[in-house]
Amino acid sequence: MAISSQTLKFAGLLIFIAVAVLLFQVTDLGRYVRPEVIRTAIQSVGPLAPFLYLLIYSIAPVLSVPGWIISVAGGLAFGALWGTILTVIGATIGATAAFFSARYLGRAFVDRVLKGKFQALATMDDQAAAHGFQVIFFLRLIPLIPFNVLNYVAGLSKVGARDYIIGTFVGIVPGTFAYVYLGSALTHIYSWQFAAAIGLLILLTLIPMFYKRWKRPSRPRVP
Repeated sequence: MAISSQTLKFAGLLIFIAVAVLLFQVTDLGRYVRPEVIRTAIQSVGPLAPFLYLLIYSIAPVLSVPGWIISVAGGLAFGALWGTILTVIGATIGATAAFFSARYLGRAFVDRVLKGKFQALATMDDQAAAHGFQVIFFLRLIPLIPFNVLNYVAGLSKVGARDYIIGTFVGIVPGTFAYVYLGSALTHIYSWQFAAAIGLLILLTLIPMFYKRWKRPSRPRVP
């Protein structure tokens, strides 16, 4: 039986992601993906450092490199303000590249599988598309949700590209600032800045709990 092009593309996407992850797990490449190593490499090019950092962050999400590592490196290299600005721009570019990779290679396959076979998942997919910006924005606010996983999952879903890009750009700002601020204070771990960065990250992880309480309908008062 012939294998469809949709299946081949989706299989290629899975293989690419698996190889990218394994490269950093079973080879020596993993030891180079550390904040201090990245910071040193960035600063070694002098005035071109911001452009190299943007290039690294534009490629890293496609290769499934953990974003928080590079964000912390950005804080070490550029400080809280410029580190946040550069990271938000670079991360959005990289996330968009991963999104379109998944959209091109896997969306047609997923659509074919869901259609008429998994109605509950198809309905969730339609709802995600109808509220694309809100869904992406909310998920990007939560640091516990893997940045790279969401890139590819969103690409496989019906979420529109514009909703995804804008939701990503706006939604990653708080978490990006927290990680970059953490990186900028990493050399002074007993400072209030370091404690504030940790506190902000903890606060962001509690967003689902706050949201659940906010959405919970209030009980009517008994007269």
